Amino acid sequence: MYSISSRESPAGARWLVWMTVIAVYICMIDRIAISIAIVPMSEENAWSPTVQGAVMSAFFLGYVVLQIPAGYLSDRFGGKWVLGLGVLFWSLFTLLTPASATLGIGMLLACRFFMGVAEAVTWPSIYSLYSRWVHPDRRASAVGLMNSGIAGGSVIALICTPLIIDVWSWQGAFYLYGLLGVVWFVIWSMGARSQPLVATSWQERDATADRPGLGTEDSVADAASDLGEPFPRLTVRGMLRSRAVWAIAVAHICINWSLYLILSWFPTFVTRELGVDLQLAGLLALAPTAVSLLMTPIAGRLFDYFVGRGVNRLRLRQVFQTLAFVGIASAMLAVTAAESLLVIVTVITVSNAVTALSIGGFATNHLDIAPSQSGLLMGVTNTLAAISSSASVFVSGWIQDVSGGWDAVFYLAATVSALGALIYARMAGVEREFA
Repeated sequence: MYSISSRESPAGARWLVWMTVIAVYICMIDRIAISIAIVPMSEENAWSPTVQGAVMSAFFLGYVVLQIPAGYLSDRFGGKWVLGLGVLFWSLFTLLTPASATLGIGMLLACRFFMGVAEAVTWPSIYSLYSRWVHPDRRASAVGLMNSGIAGGSVIALICTPLIIDVWSWQGAFYLYGLLGVVWFVIWSMGARSQPLVATSWQERDATADRPGLGTEDSVADAASDLGEPFPRLTVRGMLRSRAVWAIAVAHICINWSLYLILSWFPTFVTRELGVDLQLAGLLALAPTAVSLLMTPIAGRLFDYFVGRGVNRLRLRQVFQTLAFVGIASAMLAVTAAESLLVIVTVITVSNAVTALSIGGFATNHLDIAPSQSGLLMGVTNTLAAISSSASVFVSGWIQDVSGGWDAVFYLAATVSALGALIYARMAGVEREFA
């Protein structure tokens, strides 16, 4: 148990959390802008849906490269420069996007790939920072606020990108968004620290549990008498044998399949299938993302509130995550039956509100299982989720080419969500297993 005074996060934690929130905003603005810009870009270059899917999915192929190294480096040396340099480099590749498109599809694919490599550091480094800066009883709230940047950045991209394209050009959107990240990097590099100047109570405990050598059976046995709760290092073997890690990984994979399907293809869906113009498509996609922006931090606070009231943490995570998956699956099935634009937007909006409950499900589960190596564990599951994201975006384009429609795309997403719900409900855990 922590003392009353130790329940507070250290001075500077609030500023750091807000800076990471802004970083996620910029991350998502740069990532999602392509889903709007791809329409005029494809018209200029006569790209098929498969080529468009390749352009959008190239990012995610790069995204898998640096996840695990970024998590390891953040846990080992601190997250300040891992996150900072990631923001700087992905912003530079955002600035280079128009030039690469002019040079040909190969250069554009390479640019998007390396942009994905740079953005890969985001979540592993932030989780590592939070393990040092944010009190365990407030981490769901912090992660919820940070993850609201996923929706918030998407909202900004969906509103501003069509306007910038209309009054300037699609190239101008990438120039403006890239500069935002450069400005953020300057501020971050001057004010951020990887950890507080004074060690926190939970950090001291994690440091003790994370002593060199605790990964071996002998050292664990030796430490048992004086520590009381030794924990092994996070290893491939340990993760493969952990039901809780499998539950987090599968939930992350399944949630990203539907999340990036909607983020990447929704504007194209309403533009081509429902005859909506590009600017209106961006505005229609605003409703679901705006609801996520509001609900994600609320879900985090709600989880922390219930835990503080003594509700069983494991049962709470299972309920939150199951509701999130049920919301997604129901929405995917409803979209295939709906013919009204208003109904489709409403269904996806309600689904996004329920999906936000994932903050109390798998999204903060990493910090239960391996608090002092949460960056590395997030890097592992986010790598798998990035593969899922890339596959979802590309496969959705391929299914459209093969079937000539969208129903199979949404049926597949519903099936993936149902599978994720079943596995997480049966295998999730909240007991600490790793240092």
